[in-house]
Amino acid sequence: MPLAAIDAVNWSAIPNPTGHDCDDPHRVAHALRLLTASTTANETGDAAGLLAGGGFVCGHAGMVFPAAYPATPILLDLVEHGRRPRIKDAALGLLSDALHLFPLAGLNRVDTPYGTNVPLCCAIARHIRTHRPAALLAHGRYGSRLLAEANLHWRLTLEETELRPDGGTTAIATLEGTPFPTPTEAELHTPPFAQPALPVRMDVLTTDASGAAFIRLGQTPPATAAPGSTLHPAECGLREH
Repeated sequence: MPLAAIDAVNWSAIPNPTGHDCDDPHRVAHALRLLTASTTANETGDAAGLLAGGGFVCGHAGMVFPAAYPATPILLDLVEHGRRPRIKDAALGLLSDALHLFPLAGLNRVDTPYGTNVPLCCAIARHIRTHRPAALLAHGRYGSRLLAEANLHWRLTLEETELRPDGGTTAIATLEGTPFPTPTEAELHTPPFAQPALPVRMDVLTTDASGAAFIRLGQTPPATAAPGSTLHPAECGLREH
């Protein structure tokens, strides 16, 4: 349930990018509780306005904040289970803002259960992709559009790799998201995940309907593109306000 999920987040551990009270992550938690419990159009609008005015996103400044990452699955629950249509619509609009706006410089990455230093937009998009997408599709064209946009923030997980004589790497991988044209620039995350991402060029991508993919990378240092490594769009790692 959303209220339990809100209480389970350690909001104190999330940075406040500006230091202003209006951007305090605890304010995000408070606004999420108000949105969840809202019973009138005014209450829903006020709660959504708090989230859109700082801490989660700041619409007039075009910024998204680190607290948007743990708030995303809570808003997705409200899209699916919100008690009133206005709550569902407000949650969907806030999620769209979080995916499109840019984070402050130096705060464009978050730590996740599957790796550290993940681009914030990619981490938010993965929540959206994996959190019962049928619920978004059932929400009409706006839900379908949000899911389609989340799929643009692709993620590749390497399963089998082979070093080529020219110093490049070929790999069998699993693709999450929408196939994309190559060549393209990507960032390579190699376990242990605390290591910084490595810029790489992806020359070939071939996929099937199951998400299985064959990829060919340009020159990579030995042992960096190991099984278990992941790739994200390089442009996402560069997004900052």
